[in-house]
Amino acid sequence: AILYFLEKGAQPTGTVHDILKKAGVLHNFALIKRNTINEQ
Repeated sequence: AILYFLEKGAQPTGTVHDILKKAGVLHNFALIKRNTINEQ
């Protein structure tokens, strides 16, 4: 669900950003985003 909202342009607060970063969610999102851009 988090990735869905990030894909739609949601901007997490600083605290949420730090939590997502520690959990590896932002890294995964960056990889997904990079693959999407490369496929176009």
